Amino acid sequence: MSLYFLKMQKMVACFFLLFGHMLLSTGSVMAKDLPGGHFTRRDVNSQSLLENTCNRKRLDLVFIIDSSRSVRPYDFEKVKEFILTILQFLDISPDATRVGLIQYGSTVKHEFSLKTFRRKQEIERAVRRMMHLATGTMTGLAIQYAVNIAFSESEGARPLSQNVPRIIMIVTDGRPQDPVAEIAAKARNSGILIFAIGVGRVDMNTLKSIGSEPHEEHVFLVANFSQIETLTSAFQTKLCVPHMCSIVEHRCDHFCINTPGSYECRCKQGYILNADQKTCSSMFSF
Repeated sequence: MSLYFLKMQKMVACFFLLFGHMLLSTGSVMAKDLPGGHFTRRDVNSQSLLENTCNRKRLDLVFIIDSSRSVRPYDFEKVKEFILTILQFLDISPDATRVGLIQYGSTVKHEFSLKTFRRKQEIERAVRRMMHLATGTMTGLAIQYAVNIAFSESEGARPLSQNVPRIIMIVTDGRPQDPVAEIAAKARNSGILIFAIGVGRVDMNTLKSIGSEPHEEHVFLVANFSQIETLTSAFQTKLCVPHMCSIVEHRCDHFCINTPGSYECRCKQGYILNADQKTCSSMFSF
């Protein structure tokens, strides 16, 4: 009998040892899949973004968000999530990247300027608090406001002489109810780089009239707001690459415009670019 019980004890011990190992293995898999685990897809993406931060990258970046009535509340939250994701890889400080945010409907609401916040956590809180306007679609008015106010030195933009890239990232889902092409062109000619993101049934020609050239680098269209976060990695690359105007002695008379891997000089309205492609002459001089 004692030999029988000894064998039974060994069998039971082996069973519990094997069962315990299975539990530990299952627990490890569950830890990866559950929201509280350390290896969820969101965590991995966040870690990847943090590892590829635009370290010390100097940018003056203004988000312009369509907050019209055609944007449903759920979709408006998706846009806020997209902004929060973009913020993860930006090196935000007064000496590196400064961020401002405008939302617009029938009117423009300046949520915060380039000088309002000094830390990323403060910007994140402000984005989460942003309330949906649910009015018209005055896209041109919003861009004009950015040029005149948001990118003014009094609102925190650094002087053009410092060659800090000025960037607009605009998200819209509808047709503007005001003229936008001429206003966007003036913004681009003033040295502002515009990324235009269209969602849903946006007129592509209108989107191209807003975004900088080449359009394949600066104009994006996604089917719905749930897909907007698929653009995150593309923007990480575009925002983190060196902007030539800020690292070379370009000698542009008026404006230096960043292009992929290079730059070009442009002149103020009423001036033309000379043959040297750097200096400008008045169109009305004789």
